[in-house]
Amino acid sequence: MIELQIRTKLPENCALGVIKAMQNVITKVEGLTDVGESIKGLFQIKGRDISRSLSELPETCDSIVLSKDEAKILIKEHTCMVALPILQSGCILKNVDVSDSTLIWDLICDDEAFKTLMSKLEDYGVEFDILYKGKPSKTGTTYREEEILRFALERGYFDFPKKIRLEEIADHFGIASSTLSEILRRGMKKVLERHFKEGSE
Repeated sequence: MIELQIRTKLPENCALGVIKAMQNVITKVEGLTDVGESIKGLFQIKGRDISRSLSELPETCDSIVLSKDEAKILIKEHTCMVALPILQSGCILKNVDVSDSTLIWDLICDDEAFKTLMSKLEDYGVEFDILYKGKPSKTGTTYREEEILRFALERGYFDFPKKIRLEEIADHFGIASSTLSEILRRGMKKVLERHFKEGSE
């Protein structure tokens, strides 16, 4: 089993970019599926004034408001030249982090799916960087979560008083503060769950 993290450019007119362009929202990819030559995707968004953000969605999207600060968005049909080869390769998608111009894909695969992925990305002409390829983390954190947690810890984010602000960490990684906050919380939750599970055994 291989944990893989790759970085790709955010394609023009990508539905992920449309969702990311919503002001002051945190986006979580809940699922993507391959439907022939297009994809369907389910996303959760959190933020202020969700109803206004939803009014700007294209016709290819359906949405449901869960509360004044939370909604789910279904992309009914979208041709994504990055997501398609990933889904068609047999890799399991764990997460996608969307920044201003890049996508970071957290994947699980075996050797065969990895080879297929490399071939398909080349066939589709996708430019990509492999950020991490190795064994899955013992804590269940993704490489990105572990990288950010380690950086925050080493720079004194968890000290009292803090030696570095959230915004400075976000600037270092080139992502929005809201996105960084979500990654930190997600990573810390996994570490704590693992710690308390081991403590009770």
